[in-house]
Order: sequence, then C-alpha cells, then structure tokens
Amino acid sequence: MARRKDHTREELTQLAIQCGRDIVVAGGPSALSARNVAKLMGYTPGTLYNLFENIDGLTAAINTTSLINFAETLRCILRDHAKPKKRLSKIAQAYLEFQLREPHLWTLLFATPIQHDSEDYRTAIHLVFDQVTEVILPISKNNKVARQNAKILWSTLHGICLLRSSGKLDVSEADPSEELVKRFLNQYFKL
Repeated sequence: MARRKDHTREELTQLAIQCGRDIVVAGGPSALSARNVAKLMGYTPGTLYNLFENIDGLTAAINTTSLINFAETLRCILRDHAKPKKRLSKIAQAYLEFQLREPHLWTLLFATPIQHDSEDYRTAIHLVFDQVTEVILPISKNNKVARQNAKILWSTLHGICLLRSSGKLDVSEADPSEELVKRFLNQYFKL
C-alpha cells in the first residue's frame, strides 16, 4: 500500500534512486525494474512512473549519481596532485578501481544502453569529462585535441574494463589491466 503522505516528491525521487542503486549493486542492471524498485520503496510501480517517464529515466538518474560521485573522486585527484601526468595516471587508476569496486554500477553507467536525455545527466557527464580534458590540455596544447584525447583515454579504459569484466582480457596470456593502462599512458601521452 502506498504511503502517499510519507514523502515529498523530491524525497520520493531520492528514495527511488537509492533503491534503484541498491538493486543494481545487489543484482546487476538486469535486476533493475519498476516493480523491484517500487517494492523496495514500499510504493506501487505507478508512483515510480509519476517520478520518472520510464525505467530509462530512473537509470539516467542512478547514472547521474554515479557520475557525480566519480567527479568528486576526480576533484580530489586534481586537488592532491599538481602535475598533469600524475593526475592522468591517478584518473586512469580511479576508473579501473571504480569498475572493480562497483562492477554493476559501472556496467549500468558505461555498458548499458539507455534512451534518455536530460540536462542533469548531460551536466553530470561534463562534470567528469571536463575535468579529464582539463588535465589533458597542458599535454595536448589545444582544447579540441585535448577533448579528443580524453575520448581516446575513456575509450581505452572502457575497453580494458569491459574485456576484464567479461573474462576476455587474459584469453591468450595474463596481463594486469593496470600494466596495460600504464603502457598505454606511456606510449600515447608520453608519461
């Protein structure tokens, strides 16, 4: 039974996002459904659809939270390390660690297609991506090249994480992902 007066709309939205995150962490992206989230919230699925247009809207909200958290990790790296090459190495390490620490949230964020576009989601993406571009800019000397290099970095990290999580990174021989990333950074960015 719904508890319509227990929470404001904003509180319900945050509750739905937290319950959705909990479900993804416990069971992976495939466990995320309106019925499962509503049940965990103690509300009906209809309440959830009053908050989000569809499940992709909730997925984007969960991903926005993950991006905001990762952006804070990057802010700490930028605060604690002054040299661009050290920052870049720490950013790459943080990305690998995020995938290991929160594999289901990483999959929801980077390997699960969604059809949703919102200002909050775009802003959260830029909170991460713009910081990486800022770090790469002194190495690239040009904003356009820095943005392209940031995409190449994310694509490389994503590929390594995706292969690692699927068990296909070490098909022919074992190579630690950290070592592969270090080699990439050394060759591509001349670290």
